[in-house]
Amino acid sequence: MDKVFMASLENDSQMEKVVKVFNCKTRRDILRLLSRQNMSIWGIAQELNIPLSTVSEHVKVLVQSGLFTLQTRNMGKGKEKIVVRQYEKIEIPAVLPDDRHASKEKCAVQIPIGSFTSFHVKKYCGMVSEDGYIGIGRDDPDIFYDPLRFRAQLIWFDEGWLEYVFPVKGIDRSNISSVSVSAEICSEAPGYNEDWKSDISFWINGKKICVYTSPGDFGERRGIFTPKWWEDGMTQYGLVKNAEVTKDGTFLDNKFVSGITLADLEMEKSELIRFRIGVEKEAKNRGGINLFGSKFGDHRQHINFSITYSHAW
Repeated sequence: MDKVFMASLENDSQMEKVVKVFNCKTRRDILRLLSRQNMSIWGIAQELNIPLSTVSEHVKVLVQSGLFTLQTRNMGKGKEKIVVRQYEKIEIPAVLPDDRHASKEKCAVQIPIGSFTSFHVKKYCGMVSEDGYIGIGRDDPDIFYDPLRFRAQLIWFDEGWLEYVFPVKGIDRSNISSVSVSAEICSEAPGYNEDWKSDISFWINGKKICVYTSPGDFGERRGIFTPKWWEDGMTQYGLVKNAEVTKDGTFLDNKFVSGITLADLEMEKSELIRFRIGVEKEAKNRGGINLFGSKFGDHRQHINFSITYSHAW
């Protein structure tokens, strides 16, 4: 079966990213090449006879859309970046659901990565703010109690979890149509390692909704917003992953990944929603996690949490 990217006219952010892919002739030329085979950035530049730096900027747009990923391939004396197509088709339904009897609203909040309410991490860990390390050094779990953790812009650990709490007071939980959470994340390797898999789990209200296998710990280039004091040869950026739970199941980056539904989250039992992210001891790929804030990595965001619900009229 073809892998289909399902876009929605109701999701403005998603639509803007997809439209941006197609609204430039050079990017359409790149798409035509990639429709036949995955190619290296250097190969695309050679084929189209344009500068490597120009191709890199266009590829960045393709990756941010979620339609493509970058993978590293060893080439004997060095490595090269391969642009990999993730889907064979894009579908945008032209007819929206019948909303004549209800208006949809969205409650969204951005939670700083250091505002976790509970945690359980192992020895290999650490966190930094925009200005420097938090605590007396690395690999000391006690720094996760440090009041300065609220300033964190990068948090890492090899095993364990962080938990965050979101209030939903004033929202009729029976009318919620989706709950979603997104964060910029990657694996955690010594220094960095682009080929370092890690199974990163997401939980909501104690239910494990999905597992994302991060391909690596990214550090071959500097992150767009990574502070200047942060050393080269270290983790630089991650990928934004979005998990959404609906009445039909759970979706990771718009792809169905589990049968956990809104009913399983039992949100009617509390006016708080608990979100947990981490790496389990039993994970097949226990490669740790890096969690990025709005002033570190490639994206201006902490943890984005949103609830879509309806009002009858």
